[in-house]
Amino acid sequence: MNDLIAKYEEQNLTLVIDQERLVARCDRPSPRARLGFKTEFNYRFQSVERMMQYVENFIEDRIKAKQIREERKIEQKVKAAQLANNVKVGDLFVDSWGYEQTQVDIYQVVDKPSAKTIIVREIAKETVEGSEGMMCRDVRAVPNAFIGGEIKKRIDNYGGFKTSSFSSARPTTAEETHYNSWYY
Repeated sequence: MNDLIAKYEEQNLTLVIDQERLVARCDRPSPRARLGFKTEFNYRFQSVERMMQYVENFIEDRIKAKQIREERKIEQKVKAAQLANNVKVGDLFVDSWGYEQTQVDIYQVVDKPSAKTIIVREIAKETVEGSEGMMCRDVRAVPNAFIGGEIKKRIDNYGGFKTSSFSSARPTTAEETHYNSWYY
């Protein structure tokens, strides 16, 4: 039983077992909690065997979950690095945003000073013939037709970058069309 308590302590948990009353309790420190800890479980069991089985399964599941989170975090880092490495000078990004209307901004990468940092400039967009409607149309990028100054951006974990607090740009191509609408 001491090795089981040690396993809990390694995970920053406190385990208290009362075999006479068949009660097991587990607490974890929490500085924001009124008492300084949060209770993970506090159960009464039918038998000592069921109590010990539950306590062992709880800590094993917690250790497995922690390992899975760590592995997923590493995978996300690797994927983010691969997405950042795929971005090169000349790539296009589109940002579609708006409330009750859809504005489209298209950016082109003009420089890549480091692995995750890029310099972009906004470029012009053209209307796709035959797509015009009532205050709407489809647009596509016009590469190298710069209309804005240089902006330094950081590539996020999804291969795009934030353009504002409420919007992000994602990769696109010169052939891809994007819906654009407006109100007068």
